[in-house]
Amino acid sequence: MPYKDKNGKFCGFLNAEEKEGSGKFLRRYFLLDEKKSRLYYYKDNPGNLHADYSKTCGEIEIHFISRVSDARKLRPKVDNCFSITYAGRTIYLEAEDGDDLEGWIKALNDASKITVPVKHEDLGNGKKDSRAGFTAEIAGGVVCKIPMKYNKIQVSDEEPGSSDESPNESSGLSASAMQSYISGYCVKQGGMRKNWKRRYFVFSESGFQYYSSDRAKEPLRTLPKADIIDVRRSSSGHSSRDNLFEVVTAKRTFYIQCDDPADTDKWVNMMKQNLPTTQISLGQMERQLKTQSLRRPPTNSQEMAVTRVFPSKEWRPESPQRSSSQIDENQQKKRSWLWS
Repeated sequence: MPYKDKNGKFCGFLNAEEKEGSGKFLRRYFLLDEKKSRLYYYKDNPGNLHADYSKTCGEIEIHFISRVSDARKLRPKVDNCFSITYAGRTIYLEAEDGDDLEGWIKALNDASKITVPVKHEDLGNGKKDSRAGFTAEIAGGVVCKIPMKYNKIQVSDEEPGSSDESPNESSGLSASAMQSYISGYCVKQGGMRKNWKRRYFVFSESGFQYYSSDRAKEPLRTLPKADIIDVRRSSSGHSSRDNLFEVVTAKRTFYIQCDDPADTDKWVNMMKQNLPTTQISLGQMERQLKTQSLRRPPTNSQEMAVTRVFPSKEWRPESPQRSSSQIDENQQKKRSWLWS
């Protein structure tokens, strides 16, 4: 398992595939620095190297990591393999044993979670605590400071565009302690910036909610069951994203990515089972009508009647054909008119 050094940082040796798709794994020393939000890797333990040779081989920014998952099924020939997906790239790593594999996955997932700072109330003398004046959000790899709004009811921490849905509801419990049909971490696409963020999702009687973390008590957004039209696996063109499913509402389609295909099936099946069948049928009805209209045979006998077939073997003029005697009389009249 990864151990902590004297500075309290997770570290250990892993075999890394530095060139994607090469199949060549090199032994590297990894160091997880949560304060700097970096995952460094070296050729050897920097404590055993001279200062001139202790430079890093590379680094990964933790805020860019979208998921860390077990990849033994994807790479069956590599023992204890797991993957790190960040910035549209996937790095495969090999741990020493199963415990080392689970330890690194847990440590990286905990470090890449997006947390919200604790809210501070008014100090009572008209001054607010300056330490809680801003919240930090990651947008396209850039740290943005967003002022927190103070009022007597709650602190607003919604994402842009969440005012379209129902207002947030707080039960006083953390997200992980709530009673739900299914819950867990997934990655969601934003509505305006189209960036992907890791959120904690909960599907319960009150609807479909997502939080900034499993310790948060107030949802960032709540979708009531009545607003959900359909839940299905995604067939859209997100080539760099797999294990996607869609939550369709009248105003927007939410794209959500799970860690593996099994989790995707669990979310889709659980939400379909606990939503009214009439709501799901509304989303399916439109797709069925398009296919049935093309395959449906004609029911009326008049639709089968054939009035005329083109081209015809024989010519049937609409006007009656003139006889040869009538043609001769007309020609004689023309000749007499010309010679007169």
